[in-house]
Amino acid sequence: MNKSVLSLALTAVLGVSLSACGGSTQASAPTSPSVESIAPSTPTPTPAALNKSPRGNIIKKLGEPGGVTNKEGKQMVNFTINSITPDVPCTNQYAQKSQNGHFVVLDVTVETTADFVSSTDQRPLTFDLNPGMFKFVGKNGTTYNGNLGSGAAYGCLADAEQLANGRGVGPAEKATGKVVVDVPDTTGTLVYQNFMIGSGGWEWNF
Repeated sequence: MNKSVLSLALTAVLGVSLSACGGSTQASAPTSPSVESIAPSTPTPTPAALNKSPRGNIIKKLGEPGGVTNKEGKQMVNFTINSITPDVPCTNQYAQKSQNGHFVVLDVTVETTADFVSSTDQRPLTFDLNPGMFKFVGKNGTTYNGNLGSGAAYGCLADAEQLANGRGVGPAEKATGKVVVDVPDTTGTLVYQNFMIGSGGWEWNF
């Protein structure tokens, strides 16, 4: 199934929220959920502690978890970008050159809970974090128009190295792996916005 279609389908069956170690923010979704910050294993921080960019995204540090809750406030997904490394050599024997200039590799950990199911029929859901869900903002503040999820990005690493090998992560699972984005520069800001979130997202400077 097309990954964007899958994520959009999640919006139709489940109200979701962003969670982060920085505070709370409102997200607009078809189900108009109440968005609350629920940080795994830590007290809920005060709104004043929220660190947001001018773009309205939660600014994350490497190794700092982000996540998603449902409209009841139950934690469904925790994910962490552990490192961001520019110009990592490709390992796939059929790898091609970067289409945008540089491959940047994200080392990622994703863990879901048993609550990651449809609120209407308890159908298992899938969390995806793929190159096409990222945007690149350059040092001059300009958002790059190109597709970070180029065919070359998907084909850079061997299947066994890629996060969940492109299948996504289902309920009560933990996965670690790498995501390759195809960007025009080796420094800047990566913005991750999952289509199952109505608005807002997370971003990392590197």
